[in-house]
Amino acid sequence: MKNTWVVPLVISAWLFVGCSSKNIVSTPQLNVKVVETIPNTSAPSWVNATTEFWEDKGFYYYRGTAEGMTNLEAAKRAGNASARTNMAEQVKSTIRSEFARALESGNYDENTGGYLKDVFFSAVDNLTVNGIVMQESYLQHLLESDSVQERMYYRAYVLARISVKDYNTVVRRAFSDTKEQVAANKSAKELVKETETRFWEQQGENKQ
Repeated sequence: MKNTWVVPLVISAWLFVGCSSKNIVSTPQLNVKVVETIPNTSAPSWVNATTEFWEDKGFYYYRGTAEGMTNLEAAKRAGNASARTNMAEQVKSTIRSEFARALESGNYDENTGGYLKDVFFSAVDNLTVNGIVMQESYLQHLLESDSVQERMYYRAYVLARISVKDYNTVVRRAFSDTKEQVAANKSAKELVKETETRFWEQQGENKQ
């Protein structure tokens, strides 16, 4: 009885291996080549910066990117939109983080502190960040190809900036809006004043 099962099992195993090997699909190697840059120069240092958001000499900078568009003007618009939107979000994220750091460095009732943080974060989320400037752009016209097909598209890099002065204006509006919302809560009102003082102390005199 045992011998009667040997051949079918071997054949089944062979068929399984054969079918499995047919399902293995090799992925074509993808090659991307820069065929043109606008302007026709090597990439500025900010294009290859290791971080997308940084501060330098009185300004905050953000490098926005967008790619995939086959139209040059559409690529420029997408790059600008990316830089502006993400710069605003990064500014808000930084303000929230610095506020939390200032709040946590003081002594406060946990419930009041949690309430104040929620109010402040909500105030920041609803702010419009003014003063963002598109300082520079750099575009690459790319040829992407493999053994099957090829396509051309643009990759846009846009450098946005906002001055520390304008950044601070956003911060002050956030604190002002928060004070208005907690005016009826005495403990929260006092806490927001203390936190605002610590916030600016931690920023340093050069950011006042």
